[in-house]
Amino acid sequence: MASGNLLAQFFPQDGEPPATLFATLDTIAGTSTPAEAIAVLDFDDTTQEYMDFSGVMPPHYGGGGVTVTVIFSAAEAATDVVAWQAAFRRIADEAEDLDTTAHTYDFNEVVATAPSAVGEVAYDAITFTDGAGMDSVAAGEHFRLRVTRDPTPSSGTDVTGDASIHAIVITET
Repeated sequence: MASGNLLAQFFPQDGEPPATLFATLDTIAGTSTPAEAIAVLDFDDTTQEYMDFSGVMPPHYGGGGVTVTVIFSAAEAATDVVAWQAAFRRIADEAEDLDTTAHTYDFNEVVATAPSAVGEVAYDAITFTDGAGMDSVAAGEHFRLRVTRDPTPSSGTDVTGDASIHAIVITET
């Protein structure tokens, strides 16, 4: 498969909240007539919250790295940042008991500048190398993608208020 080709896409309604510390499903009201209800996942600025997404890596995936693009907006228009983190969990054929095996997620991060105006979206990429960097997810395998907002970014000043995910797109690198 070629670099940049679509592997998966997830929308707020596709999220599967963990038992605790989860982002909340919300809507933004558009201004058309009648007004749209734009679904988003709100991530808090003081508590690290998570959301999980289930997918199957397409059979045409070539086995290289992937890019996870987070499409988001923020409650504050500023030069401040939002630190998005993502991690994969491979669910291989007859390899682990999902209801008894604890998985430690290995997160990759992008520190993204917030959109220049409230209501605008930004597209920021988190890259993963093949193999251990993405828990060795292979073509045709089931996986979980866990996404979180780190309220203490490694650089810059965190945006005050919610940061909202509109969509997540996974492409081959």
